Amino acid sequence: MKLHWHKPGMRNIKTAVAVMVCYFLFLPVWDPSGEVGPFYACIASVICMQDSVEKSFRQGVSRTIGTLLGGAIGLVILFLDDQIHNPIVLGLMLGAGCVGVIWLCNLIGRASSSSLGCVVLSVVLINHGGPERYLYFLSRVVETVTGIVVAVAVNHLLPDFRKPDSK
Repeated sequence: MKLHWHKPGMRNIKTAVAVMVCYFLFLPVWDPSGEVGPFYACIASVICMQDSVEKSFRQGVSRTIGTLLGGAIGLVILFLDDQIHNPIVLGLMLGAGCVGVIWLCNLIGRASSSSLGCVVLSVVLINHGGPERYLYFLSRVVETVTGIVVAVAVNHLLPDFRKPDSK
């Protein structure tokens, strides 16, 4: 088997730059518990880094919508149900919440947002109470928005060497 070395493309370089920028932006607020830090902003910048500024922005908007919907539905469930500590009730609420997230994402034409929305919803509901669940939701929103801004900025500022017909 012969291995071939390919030069990294500009998208790879832009993604690496976006990850480094997000890392350095969130390094001062890094929390060893994993609730706040560079990890999620780096993920957001990787996911949002597409081959054009417009696609990066669209992907970022979808990611933000999923984060906001999942967190909001999770918080509504927490405020409405004082029996959330019961595992059966929690399981039913989790299932109903995910159906709600998926339905709303499809309703607004952002089906790709539903998976992240269900993840955020799950963490908000399953986390063992206290401020951590609210901090998680707030952190994901801030880190997602930061990842989007960094991805769009890097995609816009770094050159694109593709031929005009291949853009």
